[in-house]
Amino acid sequence: MHAANTDSLLQNTLDWAMERMKQKGYVVRSKVTLNVEPSLAIMGYARKEGHIHKIMISEWALDSEMLGGLVLHELSHVYFTERGACTHDSRILDEVLDELKAKDGLQVRETECLVDAFNHLQNILVDDIVFAVMGEKELGTVTKFFSEWVTDRPSGDPVADAQLVSRNAFAVASLRRRGLLDLSPRGSPIESEIYFRNKSILGSLGPKSEDEFNRIEKFLEESRSDWNEKEFRASLEAYFDMVLALMRAASKLDDLR
Repeated sequence: MHAANTDSLLQNTLDWAMERMKQKGYVVRSKVTLNVEPSLAIMGYARKEGHIHKIMISEWALDSEMLGGLVLHELSHVYFTERGACTHDSRILDEVLDELKAKDGLQVRETECLVDAFNHLQNILVDDIVFAVMGEKELGTVTKFFSEWVTDRPSGDPVADAQLVSRNAFAVASLRRRGLLDLSPRGSPIESEIYFRNKSILGSLGPKSEDEFNRIEKFLEESRSDWNEKEFRASLEAYFDMVLALMRAASKLDDLR
């Protein structure tokens, strides 16, 4: 795509997303720019530089039907950050992780898994805005998008498997939270596919993993954006305990093989 055309697409997409959010009462007041990061492996992320919020997207995301949804999602993170939401206060995350490191002696990969789980919690909360802004056609696209997140194959590594199951829980909770999924084998083609994929990986990891999946999914489905700091800290500690229990369940199964 020609540079001028790319710049025009980026600005038009950003203007469209900010206007859609404004119409629903979610006004982003900060200076925001939309930029392409050619080597970026993921679709995108947001970062703050001074007083400017920069949304960075991969080059391949320019051609994705999810581009608009991605920009809405990252703008919603900006919206939460502007309002000083405790869910977007990195100090709380760092303090909870430091306490767990001191108590449980977390390894680097285990810490990374918890940070990944924290991102799921942040994302499901900001996506309340995204789903409120989307139209019916866009909801169909995002339902398909989340269905493709659900995996059925374990890796054999307890930490990696905990990440996979947590990601499944996030995808399922994202759809159930908005009434877009009946997790059963008798649902629509997409619903039954999600059910059997998730059932497959949980079956290979044992009954305790299914229990932990259910706890994590329920927690994410019912999580709240209006927690005060004390409530959020307690909820985050309980959530991390669930993810750690999932790692231990997979680890014990691995020891029996």
